[in-house]
Amino acid sequence: MHHETNFQAGNGDLKNLPVGLDSFEDFPLLNSIYVDKTEYIFQMLKAGGKSFFLSRPRRFGKSLLLSTIKAVFEGKKNLFKGLYIEDKIDWETYPVIKLDMTLDAGSVEKFEEDLKALLLGLAANFGFEIPYHTPPAILREVIRLLVVSTGKKVVVLVDEYDKPILDAIDDPKRAEDIRTVLQTFYGVLKASSSMLKFLIVSGITKVSQTSIFSGFNNLNDISLDASYAGICGYSQAELEYFFSGHIENLARNKTKSKAAVLADIKHWYNGYSWDGNAFVYNPYSVLLLFEKGLFNPFWYNTGTPTFLLKLLNTGNNLNTVLKDAISVPNTFIEGQTIDKLNSIGLLFQSGYLTIKSFDEEESSYELQIPNEEVRKAISELILMDIYRDNVSNLHELSKNIRVAFSEGNTTAAVESLDILLANTTHNTHDSNKNESHYQALFQLAMILSNINHIGESTHGNGRTDAVLLFDKHIYVVEIKFTSEKEGLEAALASGMKQINEKLYYKPYLNQGKTVHKLALAFTKGKVVYKEEEVIQS
Repeated sequence: MHHETNFQAGNGDLKNLPVGLDSFEDFPLLNSIYVDKTEYIFQMLKAGGKSFFLSRPRRFGKSLLLSTIKAVFEGKKNLFKGLYIEDKIDWETYPVIKLDMTLDAGSVEKFEEDLKALLLGLAANFGFEIPYHTPPAILREVIRLLVVSTGKKVVVLVDEYDKPILDAIDDPKRAEDIRTVLQTFYGVLKASSSMLKFLIVSGITKVSQTSIFSGFNNLNDISLDASYAGICGYSQAELEYFFSGHIENLARNKTKSKAAVLADIKHWYNGYSWDGNAFVYNPYSVLLLFEKGLFNPFWYNTGTPTFLLKLLNTGNNLNTVLKDAISVPNTFIEGQTIDKLNSIGLLFQSGYLTIKSFDEEESSYELQIPNEEVRKAISELILMDIYRDNVSNLHELSKNIRVAFSEGNTTAAVESLDILLANTTHNTHDSNKNESHYQALFQLAMILSNINHIGESTHGNGRTDAVLLFDKHIYVVEIKFTSEKEGLEAALASGMKQINEKLYYKPYLNQGKTVHKLALAFTKGKVVYKEEEVIQS
């Protein structure tokens, strides 16, 4: 979708980065790059239906999409010069109601008060005085008056429809009360269906439509449709086309080739997919990368949704989430209710897992962590959740682990790892914990320590648990678990025997680096090691 547009980052002056912009009308005013998504809007208009549902993670461009749809229906053709949709539609004007549901959900009363204020403000903007006092009655009357006064059907855009519920998820009673309010409120949209020209509802989760949009079964959920896979986020082509000047600047600042910098951007911020086929970049992080010139977990740092922390019961999900791939049926996000939120489904909807591939025969998806930013985020999230000591100590330990390994000082590295483990909460070492749990814990520590590592690296002879890569040293790691301290020595011997017999270290020879064979044996809250250096000719 490459169109020469008045928003385009041409070869002349660099256009501005639209950091924090979610109002479409601001883009031309601020001379900002707009990545043209209007082909998807045109597709919706031509789809035949008129009611859509879209789930995407936070800060992925949903609000901007809705703002763009608003400008389309308000007939603001002058804003769309050079964009895909410019010459494709008749530019008829309709009344538009945009409901931003990021309201105060601290209590049901506060929420209803905020919702009422939002609606009365909208009514005042249209010049209406509404005699009613409850949100559903006000909304119904605003829609009716708009139809009467304009003679046209109404367009309704609902942004962050589920945020009030997610904000209350740690308080089931409040969440349920807010859901009841929303059910009645959104019920107005169903009842007013004949007066609506177009409706789109967007948010993070798909809390069962029956529980919020009671009987509102004509919402077309396009969240996993291949034809809308690129509606939010930047594709590879969009990244390279619209941000070419910014990519060149970054490469210059990093004294790297353009290809090398593109590979870094991909490793950090790409990898999101909703069909297992088209992959996109996190738009928020990409913009901040270009603005600040640093590779950081920007998206994650804006605050992890608190509902995720409550869900990530690390004891159960630790191994699952860090796996190469998690297989789930294609119905994995269906039927979620407030009291029965599926954690894997929510991790996917909130952007911490993504679709790696779709198996049509099995009707199943393979899910995985999308990229480096999220890997770091999840590792930190889990470790901070299970770490009992001061969090700054956690960062200090992780730094010590990295420095010690990079210098080939295995003793110091394992000592820090041992302290880190000793300070993780008891339930992390329950009797049902096994080898894969400690492999996951080790992987978390490596990610947090910023160590370039390959988890479960595959060779002709099988899989080693981890390979740690440094400038002068390479560690080939095998992890064993024993439920009793007495079994540690035998576990170490078995780990080392496996490395030697399967020649896990062979691919790393003759690179001018010291290759270490490292067997680690874990038991509850303790780790010991055995190390051999590979003699290279």
